[in-house]
Amino acid sequence: MKYLSSLKEKTDLIRHQFSALIGKEILGYELAQIWCEETAVWSEWNDLPVFLSIDSGELSISWQKFDELAIEVGRVLPFSLCGSRVRWIDNGNIHLDNAIGRTVESVSLAQGEMTVGGSEMEIWTRLLIHFTGGGSLEIFNALDENGFELHTKTIEAGISCF
Repeated sequence: MKYLSSLKEKTDLIRHQFSALIGKEILGYELAQIWCEETAVWSEWNDLPVFLSIDSGELSISWQKFDELAIEVGRVLPFSLCGSRVRWIDNGNIHLDNAIGRTVESVSLAQGEMTVGGSEMEIWTRLLIHFTGGGSLEIFNALDENGFELHTKTIEAGISCF
């Protein structure tokens, strides 16, 4: 996966990867879980991309570091899973579960919040997928991994990519 950090690179990436998916329905998703030997349980591993199925296509969407975004067509991983026990789940995330069946109307990029030394920094860390009829799915940078939020109203902030 190629991660991009500049505002122009990210908006161009979003336009390129989502252009054929406007007007299409979100059919599903998959998230990674890793087996933790110490606790003998499966744990969320949101460092790996969310695989988002839209119509007949699939996108790998992933955030890393402070503001780097990657979106690839297909199931693409940012690093090798060599030696890790990973499984992929397709339910259980309320935000993503409630996005299934919704139609993509537009996509935008919005600013996150970050302060350094008391000064606010410009940081674009919120990918917003807007739905026909209202509401938005936000895939954001949650401190070097993916975070998810489903908004019942369309979020108007940010730069519209469509």
